[in-house]
Amino acid sequence: MAGIGFELRKLLDKDNFLGDIRAFLSAALLSSGPWLMSITCLGLLSALEPGGEDRDGEIFRTTVVYCYAFSLIFVGGFQLVITRYLADKLYLKEDEKLLSSFVTCTGLILLFGTLLGIGIFARGPLPITFKILAVILFDLICVLWLTMIMLSAVKDYNSIVIGFAVGSALTLAGVWWLEPIFGLEGRLLGYLLGQTVIVFWFLAIVLAEFPTGAALNLEFITYFKKYWELALVGIIYNLAIWVDKFVFWLSADARTIVTPLVVHDVYEGPVFFSYLSIAPALAIFLVKIETGFYEHYSLYYQTIMGKRTLADIWEQKEGMAAMLRGSVRDMFVVQGSITTLCIIFASDILSVSGLSPTQIPLFRVALIGSFLQALMALCVIILFYFDLRRRVLAVTTCYLVLNTLFSFITIKLGFPFYGYGYTYSCFCTLMFAGYLLDKSLYDLEFITFAGQPIA
Repeated sequence: MAGIGFELRKLLDKDNFLGDIRAFLSAALLSSGPWLMSITCLGLLSALEPGGEDRDGEIFRTTVVYCYAFSLIFVGGFQLVITRYLADKLYLKEDEKLLSSFVTCTGLILLFGTLLGIGIFARGPLPITFKILAVILFDLICVLWLTMIMLSAVKDYNSIVIGFAVGSALTLAGVWWLEPIFGLEGRLLGYLLGQTVIVFWFLAIVLAEFPTGAALNLEFITYFKKYWELALVGIIYNLAIWVDKFVFWLSADARTIVTPLVVHDVYEGPVFFSYLSIAPALAIFLVKIETGFYEHYSLYYQTIMGKRTLADIWEQKEGMAAMLRGSVRDMFVVQGSITTLCIIFASDILSVSGLSPTQIPLFRVALIGSFLQALMALCVIILFYFDLRRRVLAVTTCYLVLNTLFSFITIKLGFPFYGYGYTYSCFCTLMFAGYLLDKSLYDLEFITFAGQPIA
């Protein structure tokens, strides 16, 4: 995403307040658009629903959550591998292979995604029409995750932001319009129509950006053998993000709305809303941190390729390390302030969102966990820059194991401890990721030179 980050940073260079706001709002959508817009849309729909028990609304919201959860884990097995393949082809100026590879990968994801979607939603007494719409939505969101990879190489960020805005508005309008006519199926159909607009809007951008080549290209499949760690990281990391929710869905106080849809009324809402609080951190990372780091990263390797002295290489490495330390400090100040404000005004935020006052302590704990998760993600991305795939795999596996284990422990301890499992797993994983990143920077010369093939 550094390419878009450089484009957005031009808005900051104008020293214009409105330009700054526009840059960070655009960055928030570009870095976390799908889940940010989905949570916002679901929150608005819930807030505008009439009071009282609404079983259809619960079924609709839980279906959307299931589609996002399982699609993210499923596509995670493809995401990083295809990203690496596309990056290599861009570097080699083989642009004609990009679109055909994307089309081929999309076809495979639709094929296996449909089978997975049927496996998720086929059971239970829900109407067959609703189940078909749920599988279609699942497939559509899978394509959206994949399309976001291609969009990371597109510099026309305005079209992407407009696509999210138009599609989200149509999502809300579609639900309000079709629900009175078709009931439960109408809600899902309205949501599906809005998301369809987003996906096809983005597909149009991709088709306009990249040259056409062969109809199909299976070359990227060889990358699954060469970069198997990336496939595992994609699955494990996304599974780790959701595993605490899965654990709570299996707990004794979970509730089955209708097979196969299970919810945990106390845990889910506060955790989902806490994720919204880190949108500023992701925006700051895209606009300022990643672009700044990339400049130092490029200078470091240009110094090596230019056969400069060891002292020059050390100087560039120290500049890169100093930039990272400053970036982490800035993120602590900005995101830490936002998280602190959310903690202070937690009761007001939850009252607006319609959640119970008893969930305030859980929400505050989850806010801290989300902040730690954002810092952990920063460490993971920097490790990826140095192509340290095994270390990233170790970090993500640690996160998965700890989040699973600690979530089970907090369930046993009872309601006052809910959320601590997620937060402590993020804290421990952050410490581990920070240690590996610090060690990697210290050993960077050895990693750089020892990793080269012997002629």
